Amino acid sequence: MQTMSYQDQQNTKRKDLTDDLLEWLRSYAKERINSRLIDERRCIPPYIVLDFGNRGLLGMQVLPKYGGIGLSNQDTLRLIQQLGAIDATLASFVGVHNFLGIRPLMNYASDNLKDELLPHIATGRELAAFALTEQGAGSNPQAISAKAIPDSRGGWKLQGNKIWIGSAAWASTINTFVQTFDNEGQYLGISGFVVRQGSKGLRQGLEALTMGLRGMVQNAVHLDDVSVDSENLLGELGAGMKVAQDAMMYGRLCITAVSLGGMKRCAQLILRYAKRRNISTGRLINNPVTLVKLTTITEHIMAVESLVTRIAVLLDGGSRIPIEAYAACKIIGSEFFWQAADSLVQMLGGRGYIETNIAPQLLRDSRILRIYEGPTETLNMFIGSRINVKNEELYQFICHGLETPQIAEDLRIAVEQIKDRYTNSGFSFADKNTASRWLYACTGEITTLGIVLAAVEGAFERSGSKRLHRTVTWAKLCFEQKLERILSGTPAELVMSDPETINDIIGNYSYTIGDIEQTLSGESHSLDEMLYC
Repeated sequence: MQTMSYQDQQNTKRKDLTDDLLEWLRSYAKERINSRLIDERRCIPPYIVLDFGNRGLLGMQVLPKYGGIGLSNQDTLRLIQQLGAIDATLASFVGVHNFLGIRPLMNYASDNLKDELLPHIATGRELAAFALTEQGAGSNPQAISAKAIPDSRGGWKLQGNKIWIGSAAWASTINTFVQTFDNEGQYLGISGFVVRQGSKGLRQGLEALTMGLRGMVQNAVHLDDVSVDSENLLGELGAGMKVAQDAMMYGRLCITAVSLGGMKRCAQLILRYAKRRNISTGRLINNPVTLVKLTTITEHIMAVESLVTRIAVLLDGGSRIPIEAYAACKIIGSEFFWQAADSLVQMLGGRGYIETNIAPQLLRDSRILRIYEGPTETLNMFIGSRINVKNEELYQFICHGLETPQIAEDLRIAVEQIKDRYTNSGFSFADKNTASRWLYACTGEITTLGIVLAAVEGAFERSGSKRLHRTVTWAKLCFEQKLERILSGTPAELVMSDPETINDIIGNYSYTIGDIEQTLSGESHSLDEMLYC
């Protein structure tokens, strides 16, 4: 009998642990989780956080010596998918803690800082957060204005404000990103620092009452001359965007896994209802409209699962994944989840509008994922801008990583066709910048679908699965039809107005509906002035 290698033994051990955790989560969800109350009360019960910490879910990829359970990427994403099916709020909370909170510490903090912080954070006794977003810097993090000014002791004073920071008010550690300067005021770049809760000058600001994921706190963070030194530094001074990008790329993969679990839950609920609901034409499951919707959702699921699984396998093998692939994952995962949740509400009819029937919360929770870690439109333009400067890394990834050289060539041709339409064929926009931006948006859309097609075709070639063959057919049609629409032009594109015309058209709406602003006083949340210190 052949003896298993050490690595195979470790992989088997991790898989068994993951299987046990999946079973535990499914049982726990039935007995101990009430997602509706979490949503209504805007708070995750402390016992859930503690139980997740005790089971290792808050230190999934942390080494055992620091209190984690050291899971692979494949096993980690299986658990995130399961959490996404149970409750997107809990999945997002776990994802933020593990990938935006812990990952920068694991990969970029000093050994002393790891020894001090990780044992508490990996076991859920303390939480970690990630502060990058500002009022004027969302999808463009380079625009942050928070800064680090050198102090007289060789450290820095952090100044500025952050908004919409997940878990910040609950966290003991906040990975904070700021512009850094030297003693002469020379700009050094963006740097990341570990800021501890309770630091002098660190203030937790107002909480944002979000539409979905309402159980997870999102609040402002104010930095009023917070002192940090070199021991607090994440990575190298001025190289903080490397730290942030690493965390955000994995965060996008996490969002995709959350979306995958959510899509499967939506499909289950639609099927459950359709098999029981009779209408004038018979049982709903036999109606072609239902079958088309469910077929669309299941093809979306298979496509997303193929891409996520392949990337996880490559990551576990030590391969580098281009950032465009992470962005494409996040785009298709969040967009498909939103469509599945919308289909669920629509298929349930009036029942889909009743809060107690699960569907409304799924719809609200799914909506934010199209914005988190970069809105779909921004990411499409980002992908398009990069591939239009001959990004060979992405083509090589499709060719060798996804093992589909023909798709890489087909995508290359499609990109050139789109570029020709918007630069060489006389197609006119108001100005060159507008034409370039639209070119990037369209190229990003076709590139994302090309990556999806490559993932499912590569999976089919490796497995020979008849089920995957159907998804390959679906993905090819999506790619070809999208390319045809881009090359022929959408109706809105062909009659697109300039900003001045749009301003005039919408400005005239005030004649028919007025300029509405509600000013009736609501609840007072201010402390009476006679009670202040």
